[in-house]
Amino acid sequence: MSDNTLLSNIDKIKGFDLNLLLTFEAIFIHQSVSKAASLFGITPSAVSQSLTRLRSFFDDPLFVREGKGLVATTVAENLHTHLSEGFGQLINSLDYFKDTSTKSKFIIHSTAYGAMRILPPICSKIETTNLRCEISHISADASLNNDEDILIYRKADIIFDTKPYYSFSTVTEQFITEQTVPICRKDHPRLGSTLSIEDIARENATLLMTGSEGVKRFQNDVLEHFGEREFSFSSSSIIAITAITESTDCISFIPLWFAKKAALSFNIKTLETDFVADPVTFYMTYNRSSLKNKNFTELLKVINGCKELY
Repeated sequence: MSDNTLLSNIDKIKGFDLNLLLTFEAIFIHQSVSKAASLFGITPSAVSQSLTRLRSFFDDPLFVREGKGLVATTVAENLHTHLSEGFGQLINSLDYFKDTSTKSKFIIHSTAYGAMRILPPICSKIETTNLRCEISHISADASLNNDEDILIYRKADIIFDTKPYYSFSTVTEQFITEQTVPICRKDHPRLGSTLSIEDIARENATLLMTGSEGVKRFQNDVLEHFGEREFSFSSSSIIAITAITESTDCISFIPLWFAKKAALSFNIKTLETDFVADPVTFYMTYNRSSLKNKNFTELLKVINGCKELY
């Protein structure tokens, strides 16, 4: 069911007390007002008042007295047929989320690179534990992210980002730090093993397009140290940046971890330089209220236990 259809259906029944349907089901099953009242812990008079409202809404008596019990009308029979399946699914869903031993699905929001860097050790660790959970990753360009909206509207359970987000309702922790290094293709015609200010001025460069505050700070540090660069390619993908670097004479800056990984598959080499910028920090942010979920706290233990693996 689409959101628009759901909203349309809600608009149709606004003003109707859905608790009346629970009362109807209790009367239908027990064929008694007094037994329904006992089930809910209320007076028979209160149940009778609810039945009166139901009769008015459906324009039907719903139940008629026969002997000492009540007999459902055709309208009531049809109503029960339609309600029983829906109530069964609703109760099963509530039991699913109430049972903390049930498998849980947790959504993690980060850039594609953030997921590639952070999630593998976590998923590997989950496999070796008894934690019943499914991890779903949502990838988005950091320039389009709004961590506040993502957390407030529960679009994700955990956010990994280079920007910390602090509020009374969230918890933000420093997770890992990333050092960034310059790279070029192995057979670059003019560069050996080092990179100087003169080299930067002479060669074309690539630019990682991102709204990440940590990456932007690093890019500003590069600008202050090396001066203006001539960009011939830009992308929001580190993989694309690396692929272009191995096929051209461009110089690129990528995370050291990824440079070591990429060197096994791409025709690139890491360049030495006297430039050392502050590392880029990834932060983990989540809603404080999520700590009430037992499986979520177990997931946090797994995540924090993986920090030594990065």
